[in-house]
Amino acid sequence: MEAYPGDPYAYMPAGGRKRFHNVEGVLPLILLVVIAFFVLQFLRVIPCVIPVGCGGGANVVVLGVPSQALLTTLTGDEARKKGISYPINLPPNSIWSYDTLKNYNVIILQGDPYFDMNTRELLKQYVDSGGKLIVVGDAGSKHPQYGNVAGWTWPSGQGIPVPAQIVGEYAGYSDVAYGSELMWANPNHPVVQGLKLIGASTETPTQIIKVNPKGGSVIAVLSSNEGTMPAIIEGGSGFGNVMYFAYDPGQTPEILLTTVKYLAGI
Repeated sequence: MEAYPGDPYAYMPAGGRKRFHNVEGVLPLILLVVIAFFVLQFLRVIPCVIPVGCGGGANVVVLGVPSQALLTTLTGDEARKKGISYPINLPPNSIWSYDTLKNYNVIILQGDPYFDMNTRELLKQYVDSGGKLIVVGDAGSKHPQYGNVAGWTWPSGQGIPVPAQIVGEYAGYSDVAYGSELMWANPNHPVVQGLKLIGASTETPTQIIKVNPKGGSVIAVLSSNEGTMPAIIEGGSGFGNVMYFAYDPGQTPEILLTTVKYLAGI
């Protein structure tokens, strides 16, 4: 074929023109898939994998027993102003299907260390599919039949993908901290960026679970006369995110609400 000046296909191999038009034909299909994805996120059919267009609010549930401080924070005026809705808490071992979990933007585990294997596996599925999880203290770290051993996952890797590992073989290896000071390990993280730390501390005696990071990054530490230990750790699994708190985040309301907003993408 004779080329003419300005012909965009002059130096393309045979069939090149056809392949170019095939790409043009695929673009509308890709656009439809992207639109469908965001519509499904908005309607809560799938978890909020990409924190854009997720319906404008955060629907939160607690598996276990929320502390009074956490309950007060999630049901307060500031939470409502930020678009955070907390309708209910559920017993952890009453979850029978993934369909129950996928209705929530953020799931918080607190106040009950005993989670059976079914609940652990459903939480793993929830996170892998793009769900957002907050784990507090030793919540979900024990199995009802093996109560003396602490850990969120089995050696096989199955279980709740918490980015922390409890120090020591047995459960309950923890400190009670009095007025521990919270210090940023990563001051540029979206959860803490811009927050003032003047006077930030655990306001009442609280149990601090001793953990080591496990495949996650430390965002904040607690410093006391017992030394320094991880306080907030971020990790993930699949398409989801997991934030671990070694202390009750209800004692730092602004950090808790910012964390929920960060995870929910609002």
